[in-house]
Amino acid sequence: MKPLAHVIFALLLAGLQAAILRWAGGGAFSMSLLAACVVYLGLHGGNVDGSVGAAGVGYVLDLMTGSPKGLMTFLAVLVFVIVRAVAASVDVRSRAGFAALSGLGALVFSLGAMLLLGYTAAPEAAPGATLVGRMILEALLTAAASPLVLAGMRRVDTLFHREEPGLLR
Repeated sequence: MKPLAHVIFALLLAGLQAAILRWAGGGAFSMSLLAACVVYLGLHGGNVDGSVGAAGVGYVLDLMTGSPKGLMTFLAVLVFVIVRAVAASVDVRSRAGFAALSGLGALVFSLGAMLLLGYTAAPEAAPGATLVGRMILEALLTAAASPLVLAGMRRVDTLFHREEPGLLR
């Protein structure tokens, strides 16, 4: 039930992100707030719940980006595994650490999609290296907006957290 709530939150966040970016920038720049959702799942989700939630968020990304089905799902699970590995070796519980990992996740999404599409698509249809500057800007904007996503994901998690009676606070 919890991964489904994360996927629904990601779907709402993707719609909100699309509306804000259309209104604010008209497509001049982009953000990947769903990368912050996957990072949150990597840091706070369990092995099964987190990976299922990350795959669900990746599927939402597949639907929103129009990429070949499974590409963003694969990249979302890859980001989940990378975040789990980083969290096992470095303490990243602060907002700054979450922001840095969210920016890194957005960069992995962008670069991974560019590399995989460049390898599998026709040469004239493949994305080029001229997009790297836009990808870095996307990662920086995602990192700047990630504390808001962190607050939203924590709010979704509190819906499923029960207090146990009899425990002292």
